[in-house]
Amino acid sequence: MDSFKKFLPYYRYLKPVWWQFALGVLFGVLYSVSSGLGLPVMAETVFPVLFGNPEAAPAWLKALVDTWFVDDIQGGFLILCCLFLPFMMLLRAAGAVGNGYFITYAGIFVVQAIQIDVFKKIQAMPLAFFQRYNTGELIAAIMGYPNQIKQVLVNNSNDLVKQPLTLLSAVGFLVYKSFTNESFFTAVIGVLSIPIIVFPIRQIGRYLAKRSKQLVLLGERLGASTIETVQSPIEIRAYNLEQQQNQRFMDQLGKIFRISMKSVRSSLIMSPLIEVVAATGLAFALFLGVRSGMEQGEFLALAVALYMAYTPIKKLGKIHGSLKMVEAPLKRLEDILQAEETVPEAENPRALNVSVRGVVTFEDVHFSYAAGKPVLKAINVQIAAGESVGLVGKSGAGKSTFVNLIPRFFDPTQGRILIDGIDAREFSLKDLRSQIGYVPQMPILFNASVIDNIRVGKEDASDVEIVEAAKLANALEFIESLPDGFNTVLSERGNSLSGGQRQRIAIARAFLKDAPILILDEATSALDNTSDQLIQEALRRLSKNRTTLIIAHRMGTLKDISRRLFFKQGALDGDGSHEALMGSNPDYVALVNAENPVG
Repeated sequence: MDSFKKFLPYYRYLKPVWWQFALGVLFGVLYSVSSGLGLPVMAETVFPVLFGNPEAAPAWLKALVDTWFVDDIQGGFLILCCLFLPFMMLLRAAGAVGNGYFITYAGIFVVQAIQIDVFKKIQAMPLAFFQRYNTGELIAAIMGYPNQIKQVLVNNSNDLVKQPLTLLSAVGFLVYKSFTNESFFTAVIGVLSIPIIVFPIRQIGRYLAKRSKQLVLLGERLGASTIETVQSPIEIRAYNLEQQQNQRFMDQLGKIFRISMKSVRSSLIMSPLIEVVAATGLAFALFLGVRSGMEQGEFLALAVALYMAYTPIKKLGKIHGSLKMVEAPLKRLEDILQAEETVPEAENPRALNVSVRGVVTFEDVHFSYAAGKPVLKAINVQIAAGESVGLVGKSGAGKSTFVNLIPRFFDPTQGRILIDGIDAREFSLKDLRSQIGYVPQMPILFNASVIDNIRVGKEDASDVEIVEAAKLANALEFIESLPDGFNTVLSERGNSLSGGQRQRIAIARAFLKDAPILILDEATSALDNTSDQLIQEALRRLSKNRTTLIIAHRMGTLKDISRRLFFKQGALDGDGSHEALMGSNPDYVALVNAENPVG
């Protein structure tokens, strides 16, 4: 019961399809009653009559024969008894089909509803979230775990109605017959074996829960390493890592195989164990029944009823095991769904003026990814509207973190960031980010056409605008040379293009967005010399009257940028022109000399 309680909050996903689920359960009731009660009644009623004992027929059957078959009583019994068999099986079949269809309908809906919620949750999380979870974990949470949750919410819930009802129908028949027929009292003996089964079921359930946690972790690691391998074909071949990756993959699969087989072994033991106990109880009951003078029809009815009683017990035992197996995926899913949104939306967002000037101000900004490990310390700086600023410093100095705080990929641990004098946290994330263009050093392109990849910058852009953006980004020529031009569908991550081509498409997005604030993470780093010259010219045009922040990994990128912010170990250690910093900041001088050694 405690295991089942953990899943109760997820029953909200059934609300939109409650009537389909309810209808499925009703069909399950039809199946249960026709199985647990109908089959034993049929066994007791039909077979004795068919084999020459019409007097054994119940009163309602005699009444039907007397009404409809006055001239042929014997034939009437034969016809009705023969029709009773397919009629009962038809009821069971209708119950099974209706139950299966509507329960599956509800199940698929629940899976997709959970997947949508998880996907939306992941999309709403800040970048720090993706540093806590690897790709394998997130893919499993979206594609794998909802199916496992569905097993409990829909399938097991259905069985928790259907199977107990089948059991009660069968036991009810046995109890009724026990009070009306002394020989049937022996059925109680068979039913008494039920409690014996409970203990091993609980023990096996605990074991399966433990193994489930191990399988979840191993499955996530396997997913992450597989994605890593598929996305890194060049690096793997360049360093002759094929055999190493193959061995790693096989080792992970081997661990999953061994633990899976242990779980399967324990799970498989459950059904035979229940069957052996049930068969022993059945045999004992039948032995006593026959010794007490039980007739053929009663014997058959007893056997069917006991069988229909133990079949649900076996399935309920499997439900207990499945509940334990899903506990680990459920915990992982809850961790993601309940993860704190450290970059929350403004409760009452302030309207963002369409004429944003682009003044960016940092006031005593501190930031840490983890407690006690500051990445930025006491940053105080203002960047004027339309000003171009270069960000320089060693790797890990805090440059990328600095610019990532502006579109609120993260929020400051302390202090605030202002846009045109207003705290950025007062705007909706959508409005804020609509005013910021961003070109990363390693852009990711989507598995879509070139024109759709550029249109990311402005959803409602016309074809003319897209062509112009491509032209400004020096991308028009190579795009037109592609097999289908702008309609060429790119491979996953844009891997069918060169690094420079991917970069130019990303830059075209920025041209198209035409935002007042522009962030360039060494946007020309992947371009050849000719393209670099053309793009630098285009960026100068684009930067005019726009606030531009350029993360420089090469000082040459900033040759036309008068103001530079020098970062050192998370602190802003210099702010001025190249000449001023060369004359006043030894660390800046050392950085420049390291890039351009003399001699």
